[in-house]
Amino acid sequence: MIKLHFDVRDIFRVVRLGWSGKKIWVGMCGILAAYLGYSILVTLSHLSAGMSLGQVWHRYGLFPGAAPGSHPLLGTILDLSAMVYALMVVFLTLCMICKITFQQLRGDDFYSSGDAWGFLKKNWSGVVFGPVAALAILVFFIIVGIVIGLVAKWIPVVGELLFAVSFIPIFFAALVAVFVALAFVVAFMMSPAIVGTVGEDALEVVIQSFSLAWSQPWRLILYTAWMNISVWVGVTILGSFMSAALALVSWACGWFMKEKLANMILVAEQYVPYDFTRCEWLDIDIQDCLPVPGTPSGSEAWAGRLLAVMLILLTGVITSYMMSAHASGTSLIYVILRKRKDDENLLEWEDENIDDEPDAFTENSEEETSDTGDAGSAVESSEEDKGEGGQ
Repeated sequence: MIKLHFDVRDIFRVVRLGWSGKKIWVGMCGILAAYLGYSILVTLSHLSAGMSLGQVWHRYGLFPGAAPGSHPLLGTILDLSAMVYALMVVFLTLCMICKITFQQLRGDDFYSSGDAWGFLKKNWSGVVFGPVAALAILVFFIIVGIVIGLVAKWIPVVGELLFAVSFIPIFFAALVAVFVALAFVVAFMMSPAIVGTVGEDALEVVIQSFSLAWSQPWRLILYTAWMNISVWVGVTILGSFMSAALALVSWACGWFMKEKLANMILVAEQYVPYDFTRCEWLDIDIQDCLPVPGTPSGSEAWAGRLLAVMLILLTGVITSYMMSAHASGTSLIYVILRKRKDDENLLEWEDENIDDEPDAFTENSEEETSDTGDAGSAVESSEEDKGEGGQ
C-alpha cells in the first residue's frame, strides 16, 4: 500500500500515476468507443439533413462535427444523442481508470483492465445517474420557482401580496438551489472517483457530493486546481518528448526519403485536425530539414493517409495520458478528502470489508463437508446397527 500524506503533497503523484500502460490502454479503448459511436450518430444526422456520404467525407473528413439546431428535428436528436453518448463513455472510462488507480494505491499492481471492466459492469449506474440525480434536484427547485411565479401572476392582487410575504422562504429556497448547483458541479466532476474507489451507488454519489461541497470546499478547489496544473505539466512534458521524437524521425529518415517524406507529410496534414509539424514550446519544425513538397504520387498519397492515421493514434495516446492523469488525480483527491472529513482511510476500509465478507466458495465447501460428514455418520451408525443385530 502506498503511504499517503493526505494533503496537497500527494497531488504531486498525478504525473507519475498517470503514466501507466494499463490506464493509457483503457483510455485509448474508451476514446475509440466514444469516437466510433459519436461519428456514426453524427453521420446519420448529416444524412438525415440530405447530405450524401461523399459530401460528409469531403466536408468533415475523419471528424464529422455535430451541429444541434442546424438540422431537422431527427438530426438534432441524433446530434444530442451523439454528444451524450460520448460524454457517458468518457465518464465510464474515467471510472475504470479511477478503479485501477485505487487498487494501485492499495498496493495491488496486478489489477488488470479486465478486472476494471468487470467492476464497471456492476457499478456503472452510479457514474451515470449520480450527476443526473443531483441535476434533477436542481431542476426541481427551478420548476418550483417557475410555478410560484406563475401562481403569483394568475391570482390578481393576492398573488403579488403572497409573493411579497413569503419572499424570505423563497429566497432561502433559492439559496439552497445555488448550493445544489455547486453540489451538481462536484458530482459531475467527482462521480467517476466516488464510484471507482469503493463502488458507491448513485445515492451515495449525491450524498458525498453534498458533503464535499459543504465540508471541504476550499480543499476541493485547491486540490483540483493543483491537479489540473500537474496534469498540464505532465501533458506538456509528454507532448514535448513526442514532438522531439517526431523531429528526430523527420531528420533521420529525411536524409534519404527527402521529397517523398515531404509529400507524405503534405497529404497527412489534410487529415490531421491540427498542425503537427510545429512545436512552439521547443521551437521545432519537422519540415525545416525537408525539401519543398511536390505533387504526391499514388503510393505517396496512400502512405500519407496511413501516416495521418498513425499520427491520430499518437494523439490518442497523449489524450489517454491526460485522462489517466486526471482520473488518478480525482481518485487521490477523493481519498484525501474522505480522510479529512470523515477520518476514514478508504485504502484500509475496503480491506477490512473484504476480510469481513465470507467467501462464497468457502461457505459452499463447508456446507458440502458438513453434508458429507453427516452422511458418513449415518452410514457408520447403520453399519453398527447391523453388526449389533448380527451378534
